[in-house]
Amino acid sequence: MYSKKVMKFLSHSVIIIDNDNERGVLGMKLHYGFDELSQLDWASILPIILPFVLVGFVLIIVALFDLYRHREKRENILMWAIIILFFNTIGSVLYFVIGRKDVNKRALRD
Repeated sequence: MYSKKVMKFLSHSVIIIDNDNERGVLGMKLHYGFDELSQLDWASILPIILPFVLVGFVLIIVALFDLYRHREKRENILMWAIIILFFNTIGSVLYFVIGRKDVNKRALRD
């Protein structure tokens, strides 16, 4: 009889059962290092990730362009630029939902 049996699940998870011990040993790989990145099949992952990255990038560009185009009407331009750049997609959405309301408030004052 073997003292250890190794069974592979999915790609890298490994369960080791030790027959010398009554309760057995259960071990799974919970994290991966940089050497496992070379083993990933990027051709199958890229079509899933790429649309999300492109939509986020387009949102950032459109938000920054809108902020620059309406810079005379907006308040806190530097703050919104930092929010858009550092909070990526969420920052752009916040700008379009909250930041564009500055135009209405300022128009009412003038």
